[in-house]
Amino acid sequence: MLKGSKKYQLQDLIEKIEEADKMIKAHSKNSSKLMLEQYEAKKQKLLGYLIDELVDAKVRSPYSFKLIYMALHKFYPKLMKSEYKETAGTSKELKSLEAVLAA
Repeated sequence: MLKGSKKYQLQDLIEKIEEADKMIKAHSKNSSKLMLEQYEAKKQKLLGYLIDELVDAKVRSPYSFKLIYMALHKFYPKLMKSEYKETAGTSKELKSLEAVLAA
């Protein structure tokens, strides 16, 4: 169960992810590759932290998994579509896990 302060901390975290997402969209229109990469890294770090908090033993539940799914869908809408591009860091191990989950 989320205590009051933890709930507000996670809401603030979601707002920071939204801000990073807006900056990514703004910089993707320009040719500022360095800034774009920095905001993408920030977004990934913040989203990773949100996921870590939602799988913590104190709140882990099917509902917290739903929230993770919602966050992934919101911040990476193309993730489940075939148009999602692999990044240079996509390992063979992750691709093999994808095959297992897709089966």
